[in-house]
Amino acid sequence: MFKSRLMTGFVVFLFAFPPAYGAFEYMQLVLTWPISFCHTKKCVRIPTNFTIHGLWPDNKNTLLNNCAPGATYHMIDDPGMLKQMDDRWTELTSDVKNSKEYQGFWQHEFLKHGTCCEGHNTEEAYFKLAMRLKDRFDLLTILRASGIIPGNYYSIDSIQKAIKGVTRAVPNLYCNPDPHNPRMELVEIGICFDPKATYVMVCRRYKTCHRDGNTLIYFPG
Repeated sequence: MFKSRLMTGFVVFLFAFPPAYGAFEYMQLVLTWPISFCHTKKCVRIPTNFTIHGLWPDNKNTLLNNCAPGATYHMIDDPGMLKQMDDRWTELTSDVKNSKEYQGFWQHEFLKHGTCCEGHNTEEAYFKLAMRLKDRFDLLTILRASGIIPGNYYSIDSIQKAIKGVTRAVPNLYCNPDPHNPRMELVEIGICFDPKATYVMVCRRYKTCHRDGNTLIYFPG
């Protein structure tokens, strides 16, 4: 009887702790629509395609952030990689020269999320993985193929359906309130992958702009 109580206590003790910090169940590639972002931020440049916000490893029950407190960021100095980064992972509030020289946006994303990306937790590996995943799906081309063109209103369901038709999984949608009009603007789209980044999956922390899929949101152009 004592042994049984001991084992029960051990099981309770074991499951009282979250998974190992840095181990993750999925990763979310979050892509920003620059026009919407720049309606609420002072931008220096506004690309005409989706850009990377970040690649966020996560668990459904344990939010993963800053998995290596005190870690040092190692600057990317390869000119070719810096160009790829600036093209795909654009710091919208900074010009090209300062983005490459100071790398403040990339540093923030790496220290907050890249340190949690087990198996890809060096700067180069993390950034290259995020860019490779972005290149798998050109969201703007996907949306246009379904008649979803910047500058119009579309239902949440229609946007999700267009992306799911290619990725095979419902994406996360993030909206900002338009500061000039009583409407919601599509600002970011999240595509989730399994931990090995081999297939797309439904995000464990599902996000959308409104519970009613028929709700119209603005895709600014």
